[in-house]
Amino acid sequence: MDVDHTSRIHTPRHLTTMSGAAAALLLAAACASMPPPPVASMNAARMAISNAERADASHYAGAELGEAREKFASAGAAVRSEDMVLADRLAQQARVQAELAFAKTQETKAAAVNEEMGRSTDAMMEEMERAGAQR
Repeated sequence: MDVDHTSRIHTPRHLTTMSGAAAALLLAAACASMPPPPVASMNAARMAISNAERADASHYAGAELGEAREKFASAGAAVRSEDMVLADRLAQQARVQAELAFAKTQETKAAAVNEEMGRSTDAMMEEMERAGAQR
C-alpha cells in the first residue's frame, strides 16, 4: 500500500497562514461573545429617573426613586467592569423602579386632588343647604 505523505507536510508559510486564520477566528469569537453596552436601556432608565424627579417622586415615592438611582449606578459600574448583560438587567430594573416611583407619585397627587375636590363639594353642599334654609 503506497501512502502519499506529501499531503501531510506543512510548509512554514502554510503554518503561518493557518495560525493567522486561527487567531482571527479567536479574535472574532471573543468580540462576538461580548455584547455591546446597553445604551438603549441606560438611556431609558436615565429618562425614567428624570421624569420621576420632575414629578417630585422624592417626596411621594422616595424609596422607589432611591432604589432606581442605586440600580442605575450599579448598571454604570457593570458597564465599566464590562459585564454588559448585568448592566442591561440593572438598567431595566432601574427604569421599572423609576416608572413605579412616577406612578405612585401621580396616584398620590391625584388622590390629594380628589380629596380636596370632595371637601370643596361638601362645603358647597352645606352652603347651598344654609342658603335654602334661610329663604
